[in-house]
Amino acid sequence: MGLALEVGYLADLLVNDEEGAASFREDLARLNDYLASEGLPAHREPKVCEVFSCGMYGYAGLHYLRRVAAHLELRGELPPPGGKDASKDEVMEEYYRLAGREESGFFGKLFRRKPRTRGYDHLMLHSDAEGYYLPQDFPSVLFPPVVFHIPGCMIGSSVRLQEECRRLATALQLPLELDHEAEEVWQAADSQGQGDVHWQRYGIESYVCLRLHNACQQSLTQQAVIVFC
Repeated sequence: MGLALEVGYLADLLVNDEEGAASFREDLARLNDYLASEGLPAHREPKVCEVFSCGMYGYAGLHYLRRVAAHLELRGELPPPGGKDASKDEVMEEYYRLAGREESGFFGKLFRRKPRTRGYDHLMLHSDAEGYYLPQDFPSVLFPPVVFHIPGCMIGSSVRLQEECRRLATALQLPLELDHEAEEVWQAADSQGQGDVHWQRYGIESYVCLRLHNACQQSLTQQAVIVFC
């Protein structure tokens, strides 16, 4: 098992899991209560839409891309392709410290103070296991109080995440028109650090970036949340 992304989650559940759909509607009601408390528009999740889903590179893959984002933001250059210790990268940890977050393992703690917006916050400051990205444009990641019981306790913007993915793709020399399920994308991820072209050497980072970008595009097209599940 590992992290998966889905857009059109309610539409999928209404067809395949009525009980799950009822539970998700309750989550959305709490989400809208929180958005109202922040003066933000309510989210109207479509009941019928095209469903997009994809698996990520386990739970670890997201950290490969986050490591690249942290280095670009704080060092102004790409690091070498990531390895198994990507989640422990010192520059990535520095990003979290500068954002005002106390980090412990796999995102176990929430911010104790409101973080300052940085260039890749919607990628970096979000749960790596659950939570939502909304098809709304807001500059800073939202951190609802636990009383709202929002999965992941962090809400990102699909608009901002897509912008961040595009900048990362430029740095990786990654063509965003590539099919995220293409054999060459899978092969690059399985051959991390190798390849004839730049993006292939960053195989896992490119694999993750393509999938996030496609999920954002579907979120904006369908006006549906991205669900981390």
